[in-house]
Amino acid sequence: MTLAKKIGYNTLIHTIGKFIGSALGLVIIGFLTRYLGTAGYGFYTTIFAYLFFFSTIGDLGLYLVTINELGRTSVDQKTFFSNIFTIRFSSGIVLMLLAGVLIWFFPYPYLVKIGTLIISLSVFLMMVDQIVVALFQAKMKTKYVALAEIIGKMIVLGLTILVIQMDLGFLPVLWTVVAGLVVHFLINIFYARKILPFKFAFNPEIWQKIFKKSWPVATYMVFSMIYFKADTIILSLYHPQSVVGLYGAPYKMLEVLIVFPAIFMGLVSPHLSSAFSKNNLINFKKYFQTAFDFLSIVIWPLILGTIVLAEPLMNFIAGKNFLLSAPILQILIVATGIIFIAHLSTFAVVACGKQKEMMKFYILAALMALFLYFTLIPNYSYYAAALITVSIELFILIASWLMVKKTTKIKISFKNNLKSLLGSLVMAAVLYLTDLSLIISVVGGAIIYIILIYFLGIFKKDILKDFLIKKGR
Repeated sequence: MTLAKKIGYNTLIHTIGKFIGSALGLVIIGFLTRYLGTAGYGFYTTIFAYLFFFSTIGDLGLYLVTINELGRTSVDQKTFFSNIFTIRFSSGIVLMLLAGVLIWFFPYPYLVKIGTLIISLSVFLMMVDQIVVALFQAKMKTKYVALAEIIGKMIVLGLTILVIQMDLGFLPVLWTVVAGLVVHFLINIFYARKILPFKFAFNPEIWQKIFKKSWPVATYMVFSMIYFKADTIILSLYHPQSVVGLYGAPYKMLEVLIVFPAIFMGLVSPHLSSAFSKNNLINFKKYFQTAFDFLSIVIWPLILGTIVLAEPLMNFIAGKNFLLSAPILQILIVATGIIFIAHLSTFAVVACGKQKEMMKFYILAALMALFLYFTLIPNYSYYAAALITVSIELFILIASWLMVKKTTKIKISFKNNLKSLLGSLVMAAVLYLTDLSLIISVVGGAIIYIILIYFLGIFKKDILKDFLIKKGR
């Protein structure tokens, strides 16, 4: 099978798994928002936002290093992966224990503190699982990831419905998340060890080499975490949990959506890295351009369609108590589109080995975000949080894009991007001028958009054909 077909097949399988998992996740959100209400969902949001800080620190940049290193032919993969798996496992335990201790010093309700201890178990499993997923992506075996994703989410959904029917309360809701992650994790570990029989390993020389490669990535991830999640934490310190809940519902939708570009770039990144390491800038540009065109086709209808349908979307997903979240969703969907493209440029920065040079921009972004969050959130609440998120994500996109352009000297065509924008504007105008149900609007809008971009000459069944370059060619 050609490289292009492998990338296309694995992107499709992983995307289908994530799509089904994300759809189940949205259904779970719908049950939780209706059962917990704005205040209860605020508790839920605060717990995950708090633990996200620690999980990001515990990442240590290992995910990107794993993907890129497993793409290099000179690496002893079993030894390398055994050591990097052990690092992630150890860092996960340390960081979750630290999070469990420090939560008692925050002015949060007792339920939030106990809930943090419960969810720390699932976050630990997610941290370790991420490294395993990197192995599947590097080996083009994402069908196992899809299987684990779907089964895990189905268990969470089933247990959530049971908890709600029995009216067991807030903490049992959290245990459903843990149960789903346990099953998800065990499935991935089982199949991963069939592909590569790794084990716990401690080789000081290898650990040193890993940290040498990962610390720049880890540093910028910590600073990116500050501007990505500090808004929710700061919002929870200045405003009631009901306000956090109103912000958390559309923000959770953003988090579900940005999984897709991470999957896509996880598969493309090793080939960007391989092309750059061989000084083959022709192939590098080909991969980068095709990825940009593909993401452009996705983001414009996503942004404009959501802006038009924000209110019925929030009502459908979260319920009428969250209709006030519609304007927040309209702002955050812009940030989502920016993050889609920023995944391409930031992964390309790592593929080019320029993560150290990029670090100053992440530090600057984090400092600007913290200043703006503490200055504006107390008075302007979630509107400030959402608008600052858009601004900071745009800053990172521009900085990383310019870094790639400076390093590779490649020139990217925006022709298909502009065509996608034109098709999306027409689609959005039709949706705005019609008064149809949400389902009909979504399906009809998708059909209109596909027809438009087909006649504009950018929708092709072989959109990934630019990846048709065999290994070693």
